Formats: sequence, C-alpha cells, structure tokens
Amino acid sequence: MVDECKTLLLTVVLQVDIDDGLTWIPDPAAGYIVIGAYRILTYRTPPHDCVSADLFWRKEVPLIVSMFAWRLFRNRLSTKMNLFRRGIISHEARFCVSGCGLQEIENHLFLTCSLFGQIWQLVRN
Repeated sequence: MVDECKTLLLTVVLQVDIDDGLTWIPDPAAGYIVIGAYRILTYRTPPHDCVSADLFWRKEVPLIVSMFAWRLFRNRLSTKMNLFRRGIISHEARFCVSGCGLQEIENHLFLTCSLFGQIWQLVRN
C-alpha cells in the first residue's frame, strides 16, 4: 500500500503563485454534497483503477478517514469474509456479527445489513 501511495504522489505537481482549488469531479456544477457521494458509493462500484487518488488524499480530510475510504474501495477492510479468504477465520465464522445470517462483506455492512445498514443510513442523514 505504501508503494501504491508513493506512485500516486509522483503525479502531484506543485506550482508557485497558483491558488489551489477543489472540484468535485462527479458533479462540478453542484459541487460536493453528501447525497452525491452516497449515490456514487451505493449505486455503482467503480473499478479500483478508475477511482481518482484525489478522492481520498486531501489535506482537509483527516488521515484516518482517507485511509478508511482508500481501504474500503480496495476491499482491504478486515471484514469477516476477507479474514476468511486469508485463512484467518473459519468458514463458519464469516457471517455478519449482527446475527442476520448473511456474509460480512463491505456492501452488506454499510448498506444492506438490517442493523448496521440502518446505522449508516442515520449517519448519512
């Protein structure tokens, strides 16, 4: 991940006497709104190489938030399904901690889980 981060930073060019500006690429007219970001995350899953590094690595965003989003888009969160794939937990232990009976993957935890999905819905609102 460090090598990937270094590669992303190679394309950054600092220019003297030019003001920095932020543009929300998915909707440059309306700018960034939470519902717009939510729609991007829920209605389509962008390929890993289509997600711009600028979406994650911004000095205005706390580093822990950037790291979390970066790991989320690259399927690197420690969900039970990822732990199972790596051989860390057993086949029987890969189900959601809420007890809903479904596999614990990112989409389920943040969107469709009857417990955690509702919590994230409240956070979004």
